[in-house]
Amino acid sequence: MFNIIKFSSFSLRCIILSSVCLNEAIIFVFLLQVFLWNMDKYTMIRKLEGHHHDVVACDFSPDGALLATASYDTRVYIWDPHKGDILMEFGHLFPPPTPIFAGGANDRWVRAVSFSHDGLHIASLADDKMVRFWRIDEDYPVQIAPLSNGLCCAFSTDGSVLAAGTQDGSVYFWATPRQVPSLQHLCRMSIRRVMSTQEVQELPIPSKLLEFLSYRI
Repeated sequence: MFNIIKFSSFSLRCIILSSVCLNEAIIFVFLLQVFLWNMDKYTMIRKLEGHHHDVVACDFSPDGALLATASYDTRVYIWDPHKGDILMEFGHLFPPPTPIFAGGANDRWVRAVSFSHDGLHIASLADDKMVRFWRIDEDYPVQIAPLSNGLCCAFSTDGSVLAAGTQDGSVYFWATPRQVPSLQHLCRMSIRRVMSTQEVQELPIPSKLLEFLSYRI
């Protein structure tokens, strides 16, 4: 057995490192594993399990409170990396495929995912020749653009432009959906930059506010 690290991403404070590891067993069964590492102690925190096919990309939100993972199973998951919970699922095939179909060649492999710097939007590239822009609180794309052979993507520093690279070596640019973040969201990001989910949940505040700060609503 041997391991191939496919992708990695640092959280905001460089405390947590996420690495996507693809294990190839002797029987040629591919098992995906997403590892979260503590970069102070260089120890593994936990594994994130839930995808039905290879995980090929990941990206932390700007405040480090969320982790997006992209997989060949046609899905992007938004995780709470501090708890290991799946908070949101963005599907690229409807109706959602069964685990057996998702684990094979389904023509909807998601190749890349990237968080915008506003913490509200993500972009994903899939083999159906589409770029999708999503809001983290909505389960449908807010904008779609055509792109063939998409391979990777990244937002500009101000979040106004998405750059996407293709398998033939080209780079394309799109103006991204723009929305002024609410004061509540900006305050949430400020708090989550310095507090983990566990620390937030210990605060003596109403349950609805705890859910909001934990990205549960």
